[in-house]
Amino acid sequence: MKLTVLRRAAVATATASLLVGGLAAASPASAAGGNYSCTNWKSKVNKWTATCTVRSGQARAVTDCSNGKTIYGAWVGRGRWAFGGDCGVYFIVAQDTQGRG
Repeated sequence: MKLTVLRRAAVATATASLLVGGLAAASPASAAGGNYSCTNWKSKVNKWTATCTVRSGQARAVTDCSNGKTIYGAWVGRGRWAFGGDCGVYFIVAQDTQGRG
């Protein structure tokens, strides 16, 4: 049992590192919409953060976790905001931001 848990943790860590590493380069480009932009992206296996500036409309964070859940941040308006997501004991499958208006 203990070996299985350790093996799962190792696979999850390796997979998350690969996914997060690949997404770290892609996420800022996807956040460069016309009405908001994000910088200072930081990722761990189970959580991420970014600093986002909303110039018009609204924006929010979106996080997909390895347990199948998608976590949506609150829509926020103009200003400078801390975005992020936390999957708890699960690892991040994808991280992104969405804008509207």
